[in-house]
Amino acid sequence: MSNSNYSQEGARQDRLIWGLMTLLLLGAHTFASTSNGIVTITTPSDGSSVATPVTVTANAVPPPTCPAGIASMRVYPTSGNLLFTTSAASFSNSFILRPGSYPKFVVQELDKCGGSSKVTVSVTARGSLPTHPAVTTWGYGSRRNNVNIQEYILTPSNVRAATFKKLFSYSVDGYIYGQPLFVPKLNIKGATHNVVYVASENNSVYAFDADGRGQLWKRSFGSAIPCGKVAGCGVAPVIGITATPVIDTTLGNIYISNRQFKPSPGIYSHSLHSLSLLTGADNPGSPVNISGSVAGSGYDAVKGFVTFNHKTASGRPALLEMNGVIYVAFASYGDTDPYHGWIFGFSASNLARIAVFNDTPNGQRGGIWGAPLASDGTFVYTATGNGTWDGGPDWGDSYLKLSPVNGTLLQADFFTPFNVSVLTGRDRDLGSAMATLLPTLGSSSFPHVMIGAGKEGRIYVVNRDNMGQFNSACDCQIVQSMANAVGVPVNGGDLQRNFSTPPYWNGNVYFSGTNDWIKRFHLNTQTSKLNATPSDHSATKYAFPGSNPVVSANGNGSAILWAVEKGASVLHAYDATKLSTELYNTNQKPTRDSLGSSIKFAPPLVVNGKVYVGTKSHLVVYGSF
Repeated sequence: MSNSNYSQEGARQDRLIWGLMTLLLLGAHTFASTSNGIVTITTPSDGSSVATPVTVTANAVPPPTCPAGIASMRVYPTSGNLLFTTSAASFSNSFILRPGSYPKFVVQELDKCGGSSKVTVSVTARGSLPTHPAVTTWGYGSRRNNVNIQEYILTPSNVRAATFKKLFSYSVDGYIYGQPLFVPKLNIKGATHNVVYVASENNSVYAFDADGRGQLWKRSFGSAIPCGKVAGCGVAPVIGITATPVIDTTLGNIYISNRQFKPSPGIYSHSLHSLSLLTGADNPGSPVNISGSVAGSGYDAVKGFVTFNHKTASGRPALLEMNGVIYVAFASYGDTDPYHGWIFGFSASNLARIAVFNDTPNGQRGGIWGAPLASDGTFVYTATGNGTWDGGPDWGDSYLKLSPVNGTLLQADFFTPFNVSVLTGRDRDLGSAMATLLPTLGSSSFPHVMIGAGKEGRIYVVNRDNMGQFNSACDCQIVQSMANAVGVPVNGGDLQRNFSTPPYWNGNVYFSGTNDWIKRFHLNTQTSKLNATPSDHSATKYAFPGSNPVVSANGNGSAILWAVEKGASVLHAYDATKLSTELYNTNQKPTRDSLGSSIKFAPPLVVNGKVYVGTKSHLVVYGSF
């Protein structure tokens, strides 16, 4: 045999070997896949044990009876827990799953003819979950979206009375108005703790082990103000810390705004503290007195200056940190005159005061009430209440976009409703709540919007790049205005319809108004407008003042909306994709799960598999078991 013949024969043998190997690989691939002829799950294979995050690769082909094709594909790790959906006919995505067994892991297709098909595999997820990031500010971030998309433990499947309950509670010495905050894996007193922080109206700050291992430290700051001294008994018996603190994990500090009263000689004061996260001790330079004046001719001006009034000023909005500055905002107690809307800015590193802003320096009122200051990283946004409006420098009942410049906050843009005089005259504060600043909507001609509502219950969608300023005829210059969308008046003169900053999650905006259901509005990401009719709503109606709901989710799936019903003192959990489906409430097992006396305006914190709710006397903690 010649060398050339030998080479040809060797080549044929090589091709045969490669062909056999290809068949074996295809066979192995086919063996690993699970299919019903319509849906095929390539990975994970049935019966497999894989480390989280779990990669799921699947595809679907249209059934012979539906040539129109596939409408969507969905992933359900457990029954009723929609983790992922796509309009594509194939996908490959990784999902963080809580380690454990998933005996009925489903991939489902829905076709354009109304049919569906699914494949089920059994999967074990092993490994460990990533450490949950710290929750350092009200609403899970300075945009105030009120959503935690890194909740991998609580799902619509396990938030049920049979698997979810009150785990423990911590006693506190006063009402908890602020949202609890959370920092993981801190070394305190020689041990590692996940830590939850809360503050009380009795001027105390607490650090608790977030998993039930006890109190870690407590700090108290002098005498709180008796409510009768300042017409504040609608808040609490004594008034000390109302605003949610803010945490800087890089500096290792928590910042607290509090009030004090010294009976002799009757002095009222407001202070900002910078405390160590580990010990609660004041840092060097802490505390500082919150005070200041601005030039103006307002109704309480003296010699051309308006000065911060320590007795009438009340700080309810959550603190904000932006670019190393801590911002604190104020209104009053029940419209007790004289007052203005004030914002102060202090250096996070040394508490030096670097900004003072008054929103009605030549007028009156304009308080910043239930609207936590918000930020997109460049500008500070706020919503003001009833007060003088003249198009500047007096900004009652307006959304303001503020730029830090030379020791103050300059108005960079604004939106004022067309009926501002009616709002002010009838006590319908726009600033009863804040608008949520949505993430960038890249496919929209209005990619940067904010969505909110005030006491009137009108929803505003405002373009943050051009807020529309003022039109005396209508609100037609903004992206959208929806009258009577939120809340129901008790009578013709009562229009206190909304006090909630709406959560935004996955194209949905949620409002909880007075005497109304919690409503889910779908957002068209092409136009940045909401559908005029809610997609659905809760079965429960919420009396005054509604609730401040939050959403927990695993990315764009496993979403739950949580709300505290103040009058009944009930914690509710709903499927965030279908609010008519209530998953759990604390009245289902009242003896076991009683919340106690809840607080108006106070949102829960959902993080790392637990729900933390502040009440009049306790921090109450719920979780799966």
